[in-house]
Amino acid sequence: MRVALICERLESLSDDDAVQLLDEAHRSAALGGTDAQSVFLALGWALFEPRLAPRRPELGAAARLAELHQVADFVTPPPDDGEPQEDQRRVPDFGRGRPLSLGERKSLARTHDRSLIQRVVRDPHPDVVRILLDNPSLTEEDVVRVCAARPNHPTVLQTVYRHRRWVVRYRPRNAIVRNPDSPLDTALLLAPLLRKGELKEAATSSELSPPLRLSCKTILEMRTP
Repeated sequence: MRVALICERLESLSDDDAVQLLDEAHRSAALGGTDAQSVFLALGWALFEPRLAPRRPELGAAARLAELHQVADFVTPPPDDGEPQEDQRRVPDFGRGRPLSLGERKSLARTHDRSLIQRVVRDPHPDVVRILLDNPSLTEEDVVRVCAARPNHPTVLQTVYRHRRWVVRYRPRNAIVRNPDSPLDTALLLAPLLRKGELKEAATSSELSPPLRLSCKTILEMRTP
């Protein structure tokens, strides 16, 4: 319901007013308030709703014109030519003596066998991960392993971000932000939800992109009295 209301609000506002709303929501979340962070999490989900997809380029351009570069980066991030390809991660060995097809791996993602789940969490395909995230036998520790895997596919990490069962939990959020393969917009949308210790680590990590490090540093400065 909150996501739907945010979508309606962003659709009804002018570009400048919508960008102002996004900036205020980001600042409020960066200050660390629980309610503000819950709203900002829903706002991030709203930005990925299909109904807002045509609006994002307009909002990104308006944000850059207003020199609100952090807002612009999480609304329409600059293209990243260095994204890893899916085949950089190997399909796990399921002990069948042969590579499994994508359909077979999707089927295994529904298993309740913990020994198999431990293998499925290493699968690089977003469709397998999407099914796995709905598996009631999956644990938070499993999801953290999915998010922390390197190299990783950006779509896998974004799939976890958009899954409302798991990204409300702190450890998966932190693992997504700290993974250098995370899409920039996704990491920036999660950065205001981190605690000071993890923000300090991210702000000084040479593995992460300069815009993300700068964002974490700025959030830390905002939380300093």
